[in-house]
Amino acid sequence: MFNYERFDSLRRSKGITQKFIAQSLGRSATLCQDWKQHKSQPNAAQLSVLASILDTTPQYLCDESDEISPLSSDDELEQLLTALRDREDMRLLFKLAKDATPDDVRQAVKIIEALRASE
Repeated sequence: MFNYERFDSLRRSKGITQKFIAQSLGRSATLCQDWKQHKSQPNAAQLSVLASILDTTPQYLCDESDEISPLSSDDELEQLLTALRDREDMRLLFKLAKDATPDDVRQAVKIIEALRASE
């Protein structure tokens, strides 16, 4: 069953509005309120879109998993481990980020993206 609290907490943490969610699903602005009041629940297709928007899984949104955003594949995990093993700069970045708050990480990502854009 859809867990509105998980959905709403994740939505808020990513700065995504209810209006954006409703527009993305082609529905009215009251959609999220209907979910909150248990008047309706997202169907499977909507859950898939929500999971994509929120960078999570339908299973997380339905309390079937506690993994918010698992790695997409073993290949991706292997690539990350290889980068950490082979690149000292990546190890340094990981060590600094390990104890960072989610807000710190988001801010660091924005800084790195800005540096890349200026190149």
